[in-house]
Amino acid sequence: MANVGQPRRWKTIGTIAVTGLLTMGFLSLVPILLNSTAPVAAPGVTFLPDAVPFVHVISSSSSHHKPGGGGGGGGGSTCTTTLPAANGVSFTPAEIRQAYGYSSTYTGAGETIAIIDAYGSPTITSDLACFDQTFSLPAPSLNVVAPFGKVRSNSGWGLETSLDVEWAHAMAPAANLLLIETPSSSFTYLVNDAVPYAVAHGAKVFSMSWGAAESSLTCSTEATEATYFANAVAAGAIPVGASGDSGANDGTSSPTVDYPAADVNVVGAGGTSLTTTNTGAYNAETVWNDGSKSATGGGVSACLAEPSYQSSHNILVTTSSGSSTPTGRAVPDVSYDANPSTGVWVYDTSGYSGWVQVGGTSAAAPQWAAIFADALSAGAAINGGNIHADLYNLLGTASLHDVTQGGNGYYYASAGYDACTGVGSPVESNLISAL
Repeated sequence: MANVGQPRRWKTIGTIAVTGLLTMGFLSLVPILLNSTAPVAAPGVTFLPDAVPFVHVISSSSSHHKPGGGGGGGGGSTCTTTLPAANGVSFTPAEIRQAYGYSSTYTGAGETIAIIDAYGSPTITSDLACFDQTFSLPAPSLNVVAPFGKVRSNSGWGLETSLDVEWAHAMAPAANLLLIETPSSSFTYLVNDAVPYAVAHGAKVFSMSWGAAESSLTCSTEATEATYFANAVAAGAIPVGASGDSGANDGTSSPTVDYPAADVNVVGAGGTSLTTTNTGAYNAETVWNDGSKSATGGGVSACLAEPSYQSSHNILVTTSSGSSTPTGRAVPDVSYDANPSTGVWVYDTSGYSGWVQVGGTSAAAPQWAAIFADALSAGAAINGGNIHADLYNLLGTASLHDVTQGGNGYYYASAGYDACTGVGSPVESNLISAL
């Protein structure tokens, strides 16, 4: 695989953040790609094509970058607990918990969620503390490690790290969080090294909010990387991956899926646009698609065969030509709110001055990981070997919201499974009771 540039960094103009080739909702954002020089690959390191964290910024509480101080997970600016005005809708943890039917009974206690991110964030400890203070969340159990070498600061991945850690904690407030920071965004570090490390250190669930277009990889590369996920699943772990934010084409010229969300042993998490009632209850969801290049990833793998947990349910995928049986592994498996215009609040001082409204399937992956931690804590007999079958067995039940409207540029939502939102989004209390 060819070397590629670093993850896209975010730049803020006024109150609107812009990034490479991005338009969000009703906001036309200027296409800017910063610091795009490809790093030199160390021996044994292969850089992911388009290996970017799937986080999109729609508004920020500041008009400039203001990196926080300190290092190694500390430092940062003074905590500001007053939220700025949202650009559209930006949900708090309590609002997301209400919309998706979370129960305070399920906390993730005793479970470990591994969060794997390149570079990490030097201010994650203080940023999480401010997030928790603002939303009255309990003190976290957070262990930040960089076991594979020194990491450097990267504002795009710093915001990704804040999103992943804060929202995993919000949805599984008593779970242990293991943040694994890697020296680069390579398969060697993010998968080959970090996945076994997570399993060896007791994580039964882990979140991966990054990936590469399958069409930019080779099938043999996927087969090699798949062994690490197969080994993790054999040890009982549940890997969760974001399905991508660039629609059915995943930032390329034709339909393709995103890896590792497409791995048959990974629970792929797609994105929706969530609306609630005046009282905060769930109202509806549609496929996240802002009409340009920003939309949930999803589709059918050209490398991976359809797994039995899909073929046994006779799932279909829908395009403009109609519905048909997929020829390979269909993605995603599940979905969650991801539209930046119906985004979530994140507190970050690694590259911003505090509150940022963000979206992307990056928000879906850590929260689905938290749901699985909640379920494990409640005694659900789930593991990496059965979680897919368990989820597909719940198709059309009260445990899931079936998303039936919208499309991602090639595939369309439909009743039952679809290659935009999978089996649907969670009704967490019902889902855990059924697992």
